[in-house]
Formats: sequence, C-alpha cells, structure tokens
Amino acid sequence: MYIPLQLRLTLFYALLLGLALWFFGNVVYSQAEQRAYHDLDTELSSRTASVIVGKELISNQNLSNLPLYLNNSINGLGAGDIAIEVLDTRLRLLATTTYSVSDILQPGVTGSNISPVPWDKQAASRIASHPYDSNSNPNGIYSTITYQGQPVRVYTTINQQSGDIVQTARSELSIQQSLSSLRQVLWQGGALVLVLALAGGWFMTWSVLATVRRMTKTARRISASQDFGQRVAEKTIMGKNELTRLATTFNDMLAELEAAYQQQQRFVADASHELRAPITSIRCNLDLLAKAPDLAPGEASAALSDARVEADRMGRLVNDLLTLARADSMAPEPASSGYMKSVTLEQKIDLDSLLLEVYRQYRTIDEFDPSSLQAKGPRIILQDITPARVYGDADKLKQTLVALLENAVKYTPYEGSVTLALTTNDGNAQISVSDSGIGILPEDLPHIFERFYRADPARSRDRGGSGLGLAIVKSIVEEHQGSIDVESTPGKGSTFRVKLPLICE
Repeated sequence: MYIPLQLRLTLFYALLLGLALWFFGNVVYSQAEQRAYHDLDTELSSRTASVIVGKELISNQNLSNLPLYLNNSINGLGAGDIAIEVLDTRLRLLATTTYSVSDILQPGVTGSNISPVPWDKQAASRIASHPYDSNSNPNGIYSTITYQGQPVRVYTTINQQSGDIVQTARSELSIQQSLSSLRQVLWQGGALVLVLALAGGWFMTWSVLATVRRMTKTARRISASQDFGQRVAEKTIMGKNELTRLATTFNDMLAELEAAYQQQQRFVADASHELRAPITSIRCNLDLLAKAPDLAPGEASAALSDARVEADRMGRLVNDLLTLARADSMAPEPASSGYMKSVTLEQKIDLDSLLLEVYRQYRTIDEFDPSSLQAKGPRIILQDITPARVYGDADKLKQTLVALLENAVKYTPYEGSVTLALTTNDGNAQISVSDSGIGILPEDLPHIFERFYRADPARSRDRGGSGLGLAIVKSIVEEHQGSIDVESTPGKGSTFRVKLPLICE
C-alpha cells in the first residue's frame, strides 16, 4: 500500500508529540491532584488542632442535654466549609458545627439532612479502641465517605488530654470540579497543540521533501527525454541542509552521466566512422573484381592487396574495441557501494627484463637504410634501468610498452630520438617514454586518453592510428592499479610516465 512519505513523517511526528503530551498531561494532573488533596488534608488537620487548642468543648457548654454548637463562622459542607464533630469514647456527640443554636433540629446546610454522627464511624471506633496507642495512627486517620451523593474527606483524631474524638470533614466536590476543569483544559490544550503540530509538521515535511519531489520529477523527465542536461534546483527557502547536499550530489551525478552519455554517443559515432572506411574500401575492391573478371593480373592483385590491408586494419580495430569492452566490464565499481572490483593479478613480472625485451625488438628501426640514404626511424635510447618487480599480466604490460613506444616513434621525426627509462620511488616503479617529436598542445592534453580522440590533422588515419591506442594503455595501467600521466611541449616532444605498485618483499 502506497503511503506518501510526507504523511508518514507527519503522522509519526504527531504520534510522538501525542505520547509526550499524554505523559506530560498525566504528570501535571497527578501532581495537581496530589497537591489538592494534600492541601485539603493539611487544612483538616489544622482545623482539628485549632478545635483542640480552643478548648470550646464540654466544659464550656450551657446546654446539658444538647451538643454544643461551635460558632466558628463555618456552616456545614458548602464550598470551602469544614464541618467539625467532637465525640466521646462512646461516639456520642459533644460538639458540632452542623447545628443551629436557634433551631437545633435544622441542619446547618440548607436542604440537607442532619449530618451523620460520627462522620466516619469506622475511623472513630478505631481511634476510640486504641486511644493511647502512639504507634497506631499517631497523626490521625484520613478517610473518604459518600454523603448525600458527594464524596467527603474526613480526618479523625483524639485529644490525648481529654480523650475526646475530633472529626473534621469537608466535601471533595470543589476539588473534583477543579480537577475536571484542569483535565478539560489539558485535553483541549493538547488537542490544539496536536492540531497545530500536525499542520506545522505537514508544512515542514512538505518544504523538506520539496527537494526530493524536484529530484523525482527531474529523473522522470530525463528518463522520458534522455536529456541529461537538466539539473535540480539546489536553493531552498529553508536554507542548506542534507537534502540540498543530496541535490548537489544528484546534479554532479547527472553531469557525469551527461559526460558519459555524450562520450558513448561520440564513441559509437567514431567507431561507426572508423569501421565504415575499411568496409567501403573492401566492398569497392570486391565490386571491382566482380564486375571486371577480365581485369589485368596486376590490377586484380592490387585490389586484393588493398582489401586484405583494410581487412587487417578492421580486424585490429575490432580487437581494440573488444579490449576496451573487456576493460569496461572489469572497471572498478563506485566506492559508495563498499566493494571495489579489480582484476586479480598474481603473476610476478620483472619490468626491467620486459623493457629490455621491447627495446631489443624496436632498436633496429634507427639503422641506416642505404636505399633511402636515411635511418628507418628515430633513435631508440635506453637509460636508467632499475630492477623492479610488479604483479601483473606480462602480455598486457608488454602491449602497453609497445603502444607507448610506437606512439612515440610515430610522431617523432627520423632525426629525433625516443628514450626509455625505468626507475623506482616511494614503492612504485615508473616507466618513462620520452620523445623529441611534435608534442601535444595544452588544450589537447586532457583528452588524449579518450577513445578516437585526435588532437590535430597530424594525428590522422594517414599515420595508421585509430585513436584507441592510448585509451587501451590507460585501461591496462588502471587494471594493474597504476596511473599514467603525460607532459608535453609543442615542437619539443612528450613524456609519458606509467607508475605501477612494486611488490613488497
């Protein structure tokens, strides 16, 4: 079941706030209730002490057969009134505040019956049966009874000097009404706060998730239109936060995807263009042979030779594309995935021996050619050979060295030179291939390792290149956990440096 995240967050926030309000309301109500009953009990005990100290008891009464009326301006159980009864040990009434002197039969509270004598018979009997037991309720007994449909709080104690039992009583109705009002205020206030919290939570989550909604809309538009040039707005009315950082990261990802998509499109276009030329040449030669069966043997042989050369060239191009495709399939996954996939290379390779092998293979190109009265190619120089051992694939590393050497020879004039060197530093082996050729323009340096990239007309198909050599070199070096960089000065030459991690022995 689909439930919007905004609604989930708002309800969760409201639930937490509701639980907090419920807990807070219970604490406030409980403390208010305890305080109210504590104040009532204190007032009852204080009034009892006043009666005992006032000594307005049996010794001062004028009526021998009637209980004494305690004239203390308190009349019955009205709001805030306290009723007092003084009893003997037989629970006979000695004094009270609930009778009128003018009419002894009329109750003190209008419309009510005569108050019970005693107020709490059970408590009075308990006090009377243990009058001098200090361990049994030394501070008196508090109890609650129901009188005329309302709860009444009763305090019972004994006058240790005269032995009289004193009971004070007061209705709890005002306290219950106050607590009921407090409970209603807490419920209404809590409901109002909860409604405001729901509205505020909805607005906050709406503003926070606005960035996510924009990202979702942008992703959908990109998916529908394949336009990676769109971006998510990074500014919000709430200022920068984690979601704006996510939007920035999302935009960076879109920029990388746009670059990768454009590179892929350019790669497909370039590959198609490179493959079209040899295919066209082969087709033309085959058409020529098919339409002219009586073609001269020399011309037929030349057509077949051209077709074979173009087929070989197309084969090399396809092999290069397959090499790059395999390299892409083994490319490291993003670090955020927590897993880095790389090729397992356990073969130990002596780089110095491999470099010497490549040098011996190509050193004859600078020999003098009597037919043309010039050298076959630039001079190959070997210097700074330091023993170095690395993990790797010997064939691929040799392919890298050959590609770099052929690239240097290709763009270096016959009177120039190409220098090979191998050094070690900081746990890495460094192979340097330097030439004194035409060099590379500064604006072309960042792109020379891109597939099918050609810096200028000099780096054209006429020199036999497809624009994939350096891209393959870079993929092989990175497959061996190494790096490659280049320095170049136009008109003076270039230097390629390959760094590979040494074996720690």
